[in-house]
Amino acid sequence: MNLNYRHLKKFKKNGYLIYENLINPKFCEKVNKIIYGLTKMDKASSELDLNFPFSKMDRNKRVVFFDKIPNHRLMNKFINFNKILKIGEFLTQKKLKIWEKIFYPKHAFDGDNEVYHQDFFYHRYKSKKNEDYLQCFIAFHDHNLSGVCLRILSGSHKFGLLKHENIMTRNGLSKYTIPAKKLTRISKKCKMINLELKKGSCVFFNYNLIHGSSSNASNTDQNRMSCRMMSVKSEHKKLKIETVNRQRTQEEIKILQKMIATLKKHNKKLTAG
Repeated sequence: MNLNYRHLKKFKKNGYLIYENLINPKFCEKVNKIIYGLTKMDKASSELDLNFPFSKMDRNKRVVFFDKIPNHRLMNKFINFNKILKIGEFLTQKKLKIWEKIFYPKHAFDGDNEVYHQDFFYHRYKSKKNEDYLQCFIAFHDHNLSGVCLRILSGSHKFGLLKHENIMTRNGLSKYTIPAKKLTRISKKCKMINLELKKGSCVFFNYNLIHGSSSNASNTDQNRMSCRMMSVKSEHKKLKIETVNRQRTQEEIKILQKMIATLKKHNKKLTAG
């Protein structure tokens, strides 16, 4: 697939671009064997937000960081990160660097959903511009609607950064999501797209593009990878990261306090009865 101005125009308009056959399907199977082997040996890590209290709960050890995989450099034979970077630089017209690579294996009947959000919300204090970032989402299995494929609202990046609310998922992990009423209004203007990707294909998308996915209720595993890029001129400064961490921890404490207060109130009613 040779990219040209038409692809660039489409990316700017829709906020995403599907790139097919990025990785050989045979290589995908080799990667899947490694990743699911690690999860079976309890070698998975906690969610992305490692500094937040809820993320330290054992049940949240569900992701695999590329750099923590034993002999991970050997996997460069299967995944061409230089190609990913070149495609990203063409789409953004900027010099980029890859700053994070994470596998998200959604096990059969077990993989959690991903609430609808914009990735830039998690980095709004770390960088001044959304355009400093780009994500590549790679499918290592065939991704279809029954197999909890990624869903996006095409063109939603044009609304800019939206207000998010902090909620707790069923696993006790706090997540930022866009309120349902806002999503409903936007969905009337932006078409919901089910990104049904073939094994080895990927999608590049803007950090302000609204996206999410359902939980895996199918009988097949669904492995995917997020390859995150940022401008070579951008840095995640430690002080800014610590500020974000403190703010979110305070939000999580408030959520827990509300839950405890509700439980106490409910318990009193039961006792009185």
